[in-house]
Amino acid sequence: MTKAESYIEEVARKKSIKENIKWLRDNLLPVKVIYTDIDGTMVGPLGCFFRDSEYTLTLRPAKALLSALARDVDIMLVSGRHKSQLREVARLLGLMNYVAELGTEIVYNLGQEVVMNVGALEVKCESVYQTIMDTGVVDLLLETYKGRLEMHTPWSDERDCTPLLRGYVDLHEVDELLKLSGYEVFELLDNGVIPRKSPTLDVPETRAYHLVPRGVSKDQAVLKDQEHRGLKRWETVAVGDAEADLPFADVTGAFFMVKNGLLLNPHLAERIEAMENVFITEEKMGLGWSEVVETLLSL
Repeated sequence: MTKAESYIEEVARKKSIKENIKWLRDNLLPVKVIYTDIDGTMVGPLGCFFRDSEYTLTLRPAKALLSALARDVDIMLVSGRHKSQLREVARLLGLMNYVAELGTEIVYNLGQEVVMNVGALEVKCESVYQTIMDTGVVDLLLETYKGRLEMHTPWSDERDCTPLLRGYVDLHEVDELLKLSGYEVFELLDNGVIPRKSPTLDVPETRAYHLVPRGVSKDQAVLKDQEHRGLKRWETVAVGDAEADLPFADVTGAFFMVKNGLLLNPHLAERIEAMENVFITEEKMGLGWSEVVETLLSL
């Protein structure tokens, strides 16, 4: 094991739920809402709720979900997916509320109420998505990073708010490009590693990116939801696997990163170690998610 790998494992141990159970008991109120990412977090490979990270069939996530529903704990999906996709996922799992397209739309009661969250962006046509596309900012990114960035087809075809791309780029470099090109109102957010490989990309790994109005994010959507429903920060928690999920820690009582998220984002280890209310599960993907739910219901 290399020095870097040893450090990652040490961070995972120090920040494990088992090592920090007293902190959780002392600081969290009875949890009313668990904000959760889906892909790589709540579900296993290929988006399957009944497979663990090794493709083995398991009912543990389903049992954890049923226990949460029986206790009236709201499992609120927070994802980069389109709201029509989330509606079907929520309906099948017995859930009612979800946050779509990385925080731009907050949906209640399977679509009966939708709260928009687009920051200071002025919507000039029929949709947020078309407003963004009409500015030319996506064309700039695709031309600048040809061979490193492309639309995340076919999932990018049905969007209301955020253009969805895939590839591998330096986000600090992209941020400077946007500001220098007059597109400072926008920000490219990393939503984690995806398994799909593209024959037209020459990149070491493939990550999903969302182009959003600056200041729009999953955590800002959580703040809006807490205000909308009168929730206290310390009676909410979040679970995720990507860098875009880490800011959940600033707005909820605790943020739990499933272990595969840390392993795929080792550059986050130092930040995670320094954050008081961020914890790492021992298990990966859906089993890690189950670990979180089971722990919260036992506090």
